[in-house]
Amino acid sequence: MERQRWTAEEDAIIRAYVKQYGPREWHLVSQRMNTALDRDAKSCLERWKNYLKPGIKKGSLTEEEQRLVIRLQAKHGNKWKKIAAEVPGRTAKRLGKWWEVYKEKQQRAKKESSKRLEPIEGKYDRILESFAEKLVKERAPLDPTFLMATTNGDFLHTERAPPTPPPPVPPTMMLPPWLATSNGGRPPSPSVTLSLASSTVPPPTPPAVPWLQPERGAHNIDKPLTQTPLGLGCIPSCHGGIPSFSGEQALMSDLIECCRELEEGHHALTAHKKEAAWRLKSLERQLESEKTNRKREKTDEIEARIKALREEQKASLDRIEAEYREQLAGLRRDAEAKEQKLAEQWAAKHVRLTKFLEQMGCRPRFPEPN
Repeated sequence: MERQRWTAEEDAIIRAYVKQYGPREWHLVSQRMNTALDRDAKSCLERWKNYLKPGIKKGSLTEEEQRLVIRLQAKHGNKWKKIAAEVPGRTAKRLGKWWEVYKEKQQRAKKESSKRLEPIEGKYDRILESFAEKLVKERAPLDPTFLMATTNGDFLHTERAPPTPPPPVPPTMMLPPWLATSNGGRPPSPSVTLSLASSTVPPPTPPAVPWLQPERGAHNIDKPLTQTPLGLGCIPSCHGGIPSFSGEQALMSDLIECCRELEEGHHALTAHKKEAAWRLKSLERQLESEKTNRKREKTDEIEARIKALREEQKASLDRIEAEYREQLAGLRRDAEAKEQKLAEQWAAKHVRLTKFLEQMGCRPRFPEPN
């Protein structure tokens, strides 16, 4: 049978029953209240114990209650009845449900914090391919064959119309050390072949890249780069307009190295921020827990002192009461003894007076009847 939600009328019946008969003999609710209640004894007991019993708090747990439950769960485990005994106003069922939700949230947060930004597949390949396309489009090909290395070890080829290309430059002389082995053993992506016809139209001057104009770092290029601003499609040339292949390769290496350093720096910064945030949150939680523990210990200490003072006060009052009772009893005994002594004295005087009257012969004379 499908379980139905409790109604306000049913709750009122349960409250009235408990008020009249107490929280027991739940199987007699319908009979004693003269009302048809379609609930079994266990449901009535659970409803009263978990929802209707006076003193049960409703709503979400406060931050202090949450910290207390976390600390008690670490101490007692999933013994919710024992934990509920130390959390006033909360039932074992309510605390167990809250713990399940809290644990799921913690697991999700842990998974999210453990994730790190992974390098995007082929990102450097796309950078190099776009760089090569711009380079080939914006300037006329001056060499019969120009090889450009990608991060997976392949090359971008630009071919001229003449079918007699010179021998290619060995890859070991062109690739930087990290670029030659950056694919990590993955199968190389297909090389991009760009074919252009001979053209005498001078290439347009692209906008200069500001961060490429200062010093070139650890790479050494024969010709200084102070004559012409550097752009993606504008490579300085030497020997009367013939480009320096080593200079272009060094510039490409600079570009790739800068991109890689930027990406690695971004990853490191993101990971550092996440770790710092996690550490700060853990430290705050630990400090809050310590503060709660210290407050509770101080409260317990003060309550113990108050209890001791109350016991001392009660003992003092009892002593004073006993002393006064003893004094009152002594006064009563003295009064009784004095009264008894006076009575004895009066009796002795009465006896002496009687004897004296007998000796004097004085008898009381009764009047003679007529």
